[in-house]
Amino acid sequence: MEAKVIKSIFEVPPEFQPFIVLAAFTAVTPLVCMAFRRAGAEKYIGVWSTIGFAAALASAILNLPSVISAGPRLYSVAAPLVSSLLIVDPLGYFFTIVFLVISLAAAVHSVNYMERDANLSSYYILMQMMSLGLVGLSFTYDMFTFYVVWELMAISSYVLVAFRYHLDEPVEAGMKYLLMSGLGSLVMLYGISYVYGFVGSLNGLAVAQSLAAIPAVPLIFTLSLLMIGFGIKAACFPFWTWLPDAHPAAPSPISAMLSGIVIKAGILGMIRFIVPAAGPIAQPLGLTIAVISALTMTVASLLALLQDDIKRLLAYSSVTNIGFILIGISAAIYGERVLGLASAMMHVFTHALGKGLAFLAAGSAIYVLETRSIRELEGLGKRMPLTAAVLVMSLLSLAGMPPLPGFWSKWFLIYSALEAGLWQLAVLGVVNSVLAVIFYLWLLQRIFFGEPTEKVLHEGREAPAWIRAALVMLSALVVAVGFYPGPFYDLTVRAAESFLSMLG
Repeated sequence: MEAKVIKSIFEVPPEFQPFIVLAAFTAVTPLVCMAFRRAGAEKYIGVWSTIGFAAALASAILNLPSVISAGPRLYSVAAPLVSSLLIVDPLGYFFTIVFLVISLAAAVHSVNYMERDANLSSYYILMQMMSLGLVGLSFTYDMFTFYVVWELMAISSYVLVAFRYHLDEPVEAGMKYLLMSGLGSLVMLYGISYVYGFVGSLNGLAVAQSLAAIPAVPLIFTLSLLMIGFGIKAACFPFWTWLPDAHPAAPSPISAMLSGIVIKAGILGMIRFIVPAAGPIAQPLGLTIAVISALTMTVASLLALLQDDIKRLLAYSSVTNIGFILIGISAAIYGERVLGLASAMMHVFTHALGKGLAFLAAGSAIYVLETRSIRELEGLGKRMPLTAAVLVMSLLSLAGMPPLPGFWSKWFLIYSALEAGLWQLAVLGVVNSVLAVIFYLWLLQRIFFGEPTEKVLHEGREAPAWIRAALVMLSALVVAVGFYPGPFYDLTVRAAESFLSMLG
């Protein structure tokens, strides 16, 4: 496939608007922050950030029909000191929209949630940089550029985890996240160097067509390095230990972004660079990822049963759902390429919605009651009915209860495993869905039906308007996807087909 050359900013196609709009807002945000501070209205910087995310999301949705009809297109950047390969395709646009939906909800939620904190300018600049890095990954098809944009996202996320640096817990969690994720980035870069050594190019298309032709042993070694790098960020077994510390320590809107979209960056990397390059080792690689999927799901589900901190429980649930997404990745590598990728992408979307909403609902309770202890949140439904109802809906979706979105994506994932002949993995998927139902129903029984604690009775009330608005916005989307999953699944199928057709 020929790549069209972009020689200047004026030749950038309109399909890059989501990235350009978000980059423009991010570049202007420091000046806007200065103006807000001088006007004594720093707590409303979140409104500006919300406008930026909304504009980027609107441009992505408006451009989506033309991207689907045109199929994958490659663009080579040939500017001074810059050389890269970019891609516009339905797969990248799908991830872009997922990233921007959760970013927008987190920004709306932050307007009230973060108003008690200092350094709000830094918070919103970092939030926009993290989202910009994620969106940039969706448009990148050059492994070195992918790595550079990855680091923009990663460094921003490290700082946001430790944003409340006057407390011990965020600093400790941020350092652990930095060390583990930084190690993953180094391993990934080492793997990229091997790719260049074998292929002589970091062009994603060339890598997909040439890497699979190298001998099995160096191919296994190279893909293992990439898998470790992507797996640490995605929180796969056994590299997930940073996540249960980082999620509780971060502000709740950032927890929603970390769990809903940041860990999905690793999944995007696997789809772009590992699935197409499997070639002669497809079956052993598919089986290896199936084993990682099984261990990720099962160990995290068992650990979730032991938690009293609501955000730690939700963090372990995120690890479990990464295991579910890996079912689709393993099925795609093992043979069911379109069905496996489409199912994995569908669960990326439904988990982002459900887990983003769950963390924002938990954040609503934490904002009011200033506790993460499930014991102290008992009976929440009697004093904060909207928050409790939203939390119930999000957790039921994550548990895979029909007709909510999580049910459909888990159904597709288990079907893809069966079609690929991975029936043991399908059975484990069902078992872990049952385990998820157990710990979610245990949580819901205590929060919605338990007797209110003294703290809930005396301090319980609904959160302020911006927090409620974020909950209502994501709840409406969860309901829409649950009752009308067809168009969203069709989009994932089209995205998978177009990406795979480009590879030949």
